[in-house]
Formats: sequence, structure tokens, C-alpha cells
Amino acid sequence: MLYQEDFKVGAWRESTEPYLVTEEEIIEVGRRWDPRPFHIDRDAASDSLFGGLVACSAHLFAIVSWLAHHMEQPTAGVAGLGWDKIRMHAPVMAGDRISCKVQCLESRPSGSQPGCGVITVYNELYNQRDELVYTAQCSFLVERRPEP
Repeated sequence: MLYQEDFKVGAWRESTEPYLVTEEEIIEVGRRWDPRPFHIDRDAASDSLFGGLVACSAHLFAIVSWLAHHMEQPTAGVAGLGWDKIRMHAPVMAGDRISCKVQCLESRPSGSQPGCGVITVYNELYNQRDELVYTAQCSFLVERRPEP
């Protein structure tokens, strides 16, 4: 388990396995959260500027959350505090295998929650061609290492 003290500014972590994006999932998430034609309709999507179905931004947010839980060591996370600078750099399509790289930007004890710290990280998602598809900066409340 990684605690706040384990996060060193500048250090990178990577997901241990890629996330396979399926056409069915793109449609399911799109129908529920962003029902634009290029997320839910194969024919309309093929005529769009994307040339096919693409994952919506809510889907990418869910994928980065899933990948964060599939790092080599789990984090003793308590709560998300905020997401900033979210960017979609390239479309994510069915068949893409998405991986995650995370860099620690800040790690400090919490001023208001004893036993916790705050970490701020920069997330990058890449497809199987090593193309950057998504970035975001986020902050989390994380447990501090328990005293023996």
C-alpha cells in the first residue's frame, strides 16, 4: 500500500495492464452520459469527422480511474479533491488499448485531516500506438503511513 509519504515529487508510476475499449462500451457509456451521434450510432459516427465511434470524455475519466486502481501498488486513497486541466488530445476508438502514466506533482500532510495527506498528480493516457489521448491534473486525500 502506498501512503502519502511514499509519493515523491517528480516520480512516475505506470499502469500494469492496458484497458481495452470496446464498441459496446463506447455505445453504453455514450447512451447514458453523452448521447451524441458519434458516441452511440455506428452509421452517424462513420460520417463524422472521427470516421467511427469514439469514447466520450466521461468514458475517459472512468478509464483513468480504473487504470489508477491497476497500478503495481494500490494507493491508500480516501477521497478525490479535484480535477484540473483535463484535455482530450486524440480520439479513443473501439479496439484501443489504453495505458496510464502518473507523475507526482505535490505530496504534503493535510492541514485539516489528521492522519491524511494531499497528493497532486498529472495523469497521461496513451493508446497502443503510444499516442497521447488524455491528460489531467488531480488532487487526492490519501492516508498517511500508520505509526507502528
